[in-house]
Amino acid sequence: RSVQRLRPSPPPASRHPLRCSLTGSHCVANMAAVSKYLTAKNSSIASAVLFALYLLKRRRNANKSSGKRGSSELAANHDKDGKKEKAAVDWVFFSRIYRILKIMVPRTVCKESGYLLLIAVMLVARTYCDVWMIQNGTMIESAIIGRTTKDFKKYLFNFITAMPLISLVNNFLKLGLNELKLRFRVRLTKHLYDEYLKGYTYYKMGNLDNRIANADQLLTQDVERFCNSVVDLYSNLSKPLLDIGLYIYKLTSAIGAQGPASMMAYLIFSGLILTRLRRPIGKMTVAEQRYEGEYRYVNSRLITNRSVVITFVSENITHIL
Repeated sequence: RSVQRLRPSPPPASRHPLRCSLTGSHCVANMAAVSKYLTAKNSSIASAVLFALYLLKRRRNANKSSGKRGSSELAANHDKDGKKEKAAVDWVFFSRIYRILKIMVPRTVCKESGYLLLIAVMLVARTYCDVWMIQNGTMIESAIIGRTTKDFKKYLFNFITAMPLISLVNNFLKLGLNELKLRFRVRLTKHLYDEYLKGYTYYKMGNLDNRIANADQLLTQDVERFCNSVVDLYSNLSKPLLDIGLYIYKLTSAIGAQGPASMMAYLIFSGLILTRLRRPIGKMTVAEQRYEGEYRYVNSRLITNRSVVITFVSENITHIL
């Protein structure tokens, strides 16, 4: 028994060197097989599929919530009743935007359409100016590194010559944006005031219906901000989309489709994260507009009823004395 106790115990099966080497080789083979399918193309396809599933799930949840809410659309007294309508980019949002755009751009051939076309042309010209500036700056840097005075003078002269044209493009773009904001505001304000002064609507809103308490705020400052936001949205969406299309075309022709696909997957993923993070800012903006409207409404009531207020204050002072 003592001899059996002194004998060393056999090594466990998992620590056998031959078996460990076989296990390691199997792991390496499995990793090689998996890495064969983890290419940039497959990763981009998987990201696109996941994004499509996310959009379908979000749309299904939006349909469920809209079915629960029903078809009632209340505007200003939701906060008082405890029911808040959540703002979302859905079909209701697009239908409302389409109805407002028909008011601001009533016909295909009008001044607003001309300014829209001018902004589009200037955005395309500015994109090509940016591309030319990048190429010309690269050539200037190459001339400086290579110490070639002739090329440096040539590309520097090209830069000086092109600067007035580029500044002209920028000024035409600013002119189109400002004029379009003004035209949109004129169209929308005229339509709103026509509806506001029709059939004693202003009297009903001020005395019979208290759902909209700050009509002056909505008809002046909110209309201006809305028109500015629509024009900024048009310019801020069209130019990045054009830039992305041009860069994807250039990169695809140079390095293939895997690089642009991975870049687009990264941009979509980061955009979803940033959209989630920006949600509180949208709620704060809505609250800011509501408080500004209420503040302006209170000031307008004070101006309207100033005689009653001063009479009441003087009576209180006389009673105290």
